[in-house]
Amino acid sequence: MTVAKRRGSGVRMSLDEPEPSTTPPPAVAALVTLAALAVGLTLPDVDLRLGLGHRSALTHSLLPALLLLAWRRRAAACGIAAGIGVHLAADCFPRRMTGYATVKLPLLGALPPLESYAWLALNAAAALLLAAWWVRRLHAPVARALVGLAALAAALRYLWHDPGGWPVLALAGGVTFAVARARGGAFSAARGRRACGARSTRSRTP
Repeated sequence: MTVAKRRGSGVRMSLDEPEPSTTPPPAVAALVTLAALAVGLTLPDVDLRLGLGHRSALTHSLLPALLLLAWRRRAAACGIAAGIGVHLAADCFPRRMTGYATVKLPLLGALPPLESYAWLALNAAAALLLAAWWVRRLHAPVARALVGLAALAAALRYLWHDPGGWPVLALAGGVTFAVARARGGAFSAARGRRACGARSTRSRTP
């Protein structure tokens, strides 16, 4: 086995040994994801306390989750991304996209209304997709289902009390209905083809 000696110490290490894993145990990873989700739901509005101006692009974006990923805190990044995604989705539906509601870029000022809508929508979609991708990679099926249900309950509670949450709930409900109906139609068509094939086989049997 190939070994190497660390400089300045007498500790020997194998070059073939993998680096220590930074992934917590499954139960801990699930709890970290849920705790981070709770934080992520309100994290974007920390810009007010930091003096960045309301709807700063630094907090109303995927940036916090990406920083956690850079620090290899994947379970926390997953939850933060999910929370930020839900928050930004609700922010896409202000009463008026002017002034206070627009996105503020550092040193550049506020984005126009159309660009603010695009910024929020794209970052919301990217955050939710990132969260979904990491949930599948980090958690086993049972833990994934439990985390998903808890995340759904937290997201629904947040959207229910947020003024911009109602359009998001209506949109999500419409998409869910359309997907379920499409899958039901595809399943019925496939079952019908199998039934026709079975009748055809029986008719050819002497």
